[in-house]
Amino acid sequence: MFQIFNINFDNMFKKENSTKFILMGVLLLGLGAFSFFNKHLGIKIISMALSIVLLFFAYLNLKNINDLRRYASKEEIRPFTNLQMILLISAVVLFLFPEKIQVLISSIAGAYIIFSQVKRLIVNKNNPYYRFGALNILTILFGFTLILSPLFLSRFIVSILSILIMLIGSYLVSMGNKLK
Repeated sequence: MFQIFNINFDNMFKKENSTKFILMGVLLLGLGAFSFFNKHLGIKIISMALSIVLLFFAYLNLKNINDLRRYASKEEIRPFTNLQMILLISAVVLFLFPEKIQVLISSIAGAYIIFSQVKRLIVNKNNPYYRFGALNILTILFGFTLILSPLFLSRFIVSILSILIMLIGSYLVSMGNKLK
């Protein structure tokens, strides 16, 4: 059933695979460095990857809908079909408008952070054991940063993922050199 995902890792660390490790490592190093220095491309790559993940979830949901059609009524299937449409529309929008969606997500996250901190302050204003400290102020400033500079979060995530990709690439290059 899942023959596509059947990957055999036996005898992977052979001398014949050393050039493959080195080639994959160099490609990952190049992709990581390129997306680290060109953040806009990295944001597009992350949005496309999220789009692919949403399409995979839509595929799994479609399989669930097809299984439910055998015995469930249309009213019971309706939430799954609504979820299917949301997943497909979200995947297409993430693929077509990557930076605008990242700005929207960042702005919503910043508004939520500010709202939660203000709500926590209002709820605990009469609590003598609650202290609104420096961490809360930093959290509110981070929320304002997300709203005023909406691509800040996306660029930060791209930087972390780029460094991770470069580390994996350097590991693969060193593994290939060890196998030679």
